[in-house]
Amino acid sequence: MGEQKPRLGSAVIVEHEGKILLGRRNKVNCYGKWVIPGGGVDWGETIEQAAKREIKEETGIEIEITKKLKPQEIINTPGNYHAIVFFHLAKTTNPTIKASDDLSEAKFFTIEEIKQLDTVESVKDALEDAELWK
Repeated sequence: MGEQKPRLGSAVIVEHEGKILLGRRNKVNCYGKWVIPGGGVDWGETIEQAAKREIKEETGIEIEITKKLKPQEIINTPGNYHAIVFFHLAKTTNPTIKASDDLSEAKFFTIEEIKQLDTVESVKDALEDAELWK
């Protein structure tokens, strides 16, 4: 096994009609928790290109990025995860969701509903940065 290094990721807070898109993780790290959809940045791909691709792959939704948010360092060494994730805010005109293998389900929630869910810590942090967590 090679030297472990942090990954570079891109994730998107997708808004539609006052609700936010979250997905339930279907991977070992944070399995079953609700997350802001996203994933790794491929070689030669911009962070914005990765954001659009990952949302399309994970949910079937096409997006328009409206704002770049601050990146977050996410470390979960017991889960073998360390990444620098760049977050974006986006809108969609086709909110029909088709969750991929990475997510067991995905749907839009109000902020009040999100506060009741079992989410990873970065959900609240990113929503606060986007000034949506009230």
